[in-house]
Amino acid sequence: LCLRRSIGAREAARGAIIIMVGKKASGRGGQRKRVRTQASATAKAQSVSPMKGGRYEADLRLATEAVRLASKLCRASQLQLRENENTNQTKRDKLESPVTVADLGAQAIVSWALQNLPNSGAVTRNDGFSLVAEEDSDFLRSEEGADLRNRVVDLVNNTLRGSGLKELTEAEVLLAIDEGRSEGGSDRRHWVLDPIDGTRGFVGNRQYAIALALLDEGEPVLGVLGCPNLSLEAEDLDARTAAATSSSESSSSSQQEDGSGYLFVAEKRRGAYKVGIEIEAGSSGSDAESGAPGDILGHRISVDEVDPNDAVYMESVETKHSDHAFARKVAENSGINKDSLKLDSQVKYGVIASGKASAFMRFPDLDYKEWIWDHAAGAIIMEEAGGVVTDSEGKKLDFSKGRTLNNGNGIVAAPPKLHRKLIESIKALGR
Repeated sequence: LCLRRSIGAREAARGAIIIMVGKKASGRGGQRKRVRTQASATAKAQSVSPMKGGRYEADLRLATEAVRLASKLCRASQLQLRENENTNQTKRDKLESPVTVADLGAQAIVSWALQNLPNSGAVTRNDGFSLVAEEDSDFLRSEEGADLRNRVVDLVNNTLRGSGLKELTEAEVLLAIDEGRSEGGSDRRHWVLDPIDGTRGFVGNRQYAIALALLDEGEPVLGVLGCPNLSLEAEDLDARTAAATSSSESSSSSQQEDGSGYLFVAEKRRGAYKVGIEIEAGSSGSDAESGAPGDILGHRISVDEVDPNDAVYMESVETKHSDHAFARKVAENSGINKDSLKLDSQVKYGVIASGKASAFMRFPDLDYKEWIWDHAAGAIIMEEAGGVVTDSEGKKLDFSKGRTLNNGNGIVAAPPKLHRKLIESIKALGR
């Protein structure tokens, strides 16, 4: 993933950069509407030189292409899901989240891509490949899972075939899924994947994300969020949520092909960026200014530190995921009076990092432990955009102790000043 400055004073003033995946790219940046954050965003763009290339640039290029493939797979699966509801299996966990063919297929394709795409060998270290991911192939290997297994293999190979890559055998697909059994830790590099974060959102045609991060000695050093259903230009960011709630039919027909979709990418000490997801070269989401299919114009993003009266906080759609009543009290105690914006998945991190909302609060049951894949990618994107992400006690998230966060209960993400207010309110309310 080659990052370089746009040429010309006009592009430099706008803080646009080229994120190049193909042979070349060119384009125009867009003027930020909020004057209050323009100066800081420009200063950040000048302080990090995309021309130099970061320590994890090759990893970020690889991760971006892996998430791009998974996003293509997920869109295809979502179309199938609407045609045949029997593509679901029910997870036997506390939240009873549906696991779709796409969950397993996306994990297989990301795992395979990280190890086999061109230049993947350049990012392999002596300690080998390690992936901490949500799914495994146990059910697929059973007699009962034969139909689901066939669907997953077909979906993976249809995606690879359409991208000009070699198809996988059934054994290779299952092995790729099971690469995700790593326990993580602080001793080496670990990829961290949630193949579909927000499975209920995926099944309901709302928001979901393919979330991939890289940990180096327990610390996130890059993150990529693929958000195929997100349209930051939409006047109502939660329009899909409202449509899905009121009518599943209108949800599937009115917005299934709206040209939306974003990738959010970040590398440690190099900032955060948003780019069109570019599912296919020449698709409706492609940038007309791109020099070749697959090239995309990326824009630096930053959080927007607004007065609490103007702030909008975000929370999960599902009430089982968080105590919405307590979040409302924290918001009001901090001076936030607007209604919450409810979106599924780590899409919330990308929305806040883009300055489209102000905060995210999550207060699950007190005995709940957060999985690292639920926050690793979103956290580094948020932090590289200038935000702060901690647990509800104000402690930085610790991804170094295995598959769960080594933190207290709850998550709070916001620009620095608002984050301090929210933490103070939580302490005052005594959760």
